[in-house]
Amino acid sequence: MPSIYLAGKIGPHDWRHELLGWELRYAWEVTDDNPSEPWPVMKRGVLDTFDYVGPYFIGDDHRCGHGPSTHGCGMDGCLACYTYGNLPQRPKIRELCLAAIDVADIIFAWLDDPTAYGTLVEIGYAKGRGKPVVVAAPELPHTYEDLSGHGLGIPDGPTNDLWFAFSCATSTITAATPQAALKQVVDLFPSLESPIEEAFWRAYLRMTPPELSGLKSQHPVFGGRYRIDFALPDQKIGIELDGYSWHSSPEAFTRDRARQRELELDGWRIVRFSGSEVARDAKECVQQAAALAARVKHDGHS
Repeated sequence: MPSIYLAGKIGPHDWRHELLGWELRYAWEVTDDNPSEPWPVMKRGVLDTFDYVGPYFIGDDHRCGHGPSTHGCGMDGCLACYTYGNLPQRPKIRELCLAAIDVADIIFAWLDDPTAYGTLVEIGYAKGRGKPVVVAAPELPHTYEDLSGHGLGIPDGPTNDLWFAFSCATSTITAATPQAALKQVVDLFPSLESPIEEAFWRAYLRMTPPELSGLKSQHPVFGGRYRIDFALPDQKIGIELDGYSWHSSPEAFTRDRARQRELELDGWRIVRFSGSEVARDAKECVQQAAALAARVKHDGHS
């Protein structure tokens, strides 16, 4: 399962607890006042799809571990809580958060509060580490195109001041709640069958070429008799990745050609890449697939 880090404003009983339930409250163990390290992993904790790697919080009914600027797991300096005397201080909290981002496959940030300063750092750190970053909010910042007709004034919006963080995202999502946004993330990070498919999909998400907008993975055709690795169903454009171990035998060679003929007779255009091509330069494969899609769409409108 891919692992996910859920960045965003932290508070008592926030949206993460709605996703993960009471398990989140007790997942980070505290023995003799000293929290365990590193943070644990909650298998399939998010939507029964993603392994949750952080952030974690101290279960503290006094809320001393949830005061201002504590990130949900440190003393706030305002009230001495007799329950936990050795909660981590700010440098350790930072190390724990960044270490969790290091091991996460996906960084999801719910960004609806302009004071989520730690989240902004997490987004930048994740981007610098080359991680897929999904930023979601009830409303996305206005673009320059949105400002046409408004003169020099910028319309009010809860996320406008955060445009820089949104521009660092691999993908952006508009949704009413974090839970609704994460359901869209499931579609962005499907369960793929091979490392070359994962490499191609990661390159696609980083580049998001407009010619491949709406690309689907593991698309079923002919009532599910076949699956195309990646497809633009409306244009009937398919992308197939041929790993050597799965496509090298005489039987597989014959089967692949019969399958391709059947798809082409049904109007599909199929572009194939070998596993070695994808492993060597997945970005180039995505660019070539985008160029083919542009050509097919152009021919269709000629």
